[in-house]
Amino acid sequence: MHDFDSRLLPTERESHGICIRKYQPSDAAGLVEAAQESIQTVGAWLDWCTPSYGNAQAEAWIAHAVENWDKGDGFAFAVIDATCGDYLGGVGLNQIDHANRSANLGYWIRQSYQARGVGAQAARLAVGYVFEQLGLTRIEIACAAANRPSRRIAEKTGARYEGLVSGRIQLHGRPVDAAIYSITAPSARRSTG
Repeated sequence: MHDFDSRLLPTERESHGICIRKYQPSDAAGLVEAAQESIQTVGAWLDWCTPSYGNAQAEAWIAHAVENWDKGDGFAFAVIDATCGDYLGGVGLNQIDHANRSANLGYWIRQSYQARGVGAQAARLAVGYVFEQLGLTRIEIACAAANRPSRRIAEKTGARYEGLVSGRIQLHGRPVDAAIYSITAPSARRSTG
């Protein structure tokens, strides 16, 4: 159990033109548009991103994300262009283990904004949120070993590659190997001397 009221935590962070914030019901249309544009890229790595993804799925996801936030069970953020307000993707923390002060970090960026540094910036903002607001000390990123774009974001975020885990992720109905990365809070890093 956590020792904070997640409803009282800050709900957004912004830096370098990118804002991450708690999902709002009004994000549904942008989420659907981003998913439909990204079926070939995001859909290759995330099963939910399919041609049938529509308003009902987006509204259900947002309601789930808000409920998890309010309970402190997960912190999903919409990634927004801070200048024009466009929906760019999502970044989130799940599998929160308060006893071991760790969480999993996931992210995706719509196709038209990929390879522009948006994913790395959004991930860095989420990492800062974890360490500063939640008091966790370890973040793990697990992505399909063949997912080079996701692995590059992990590396640009400062995550340390820990190795491959056989069959760790289910992707399109089959197990695939996962590349595991970690980021530890500065206060939790081991001394090498």
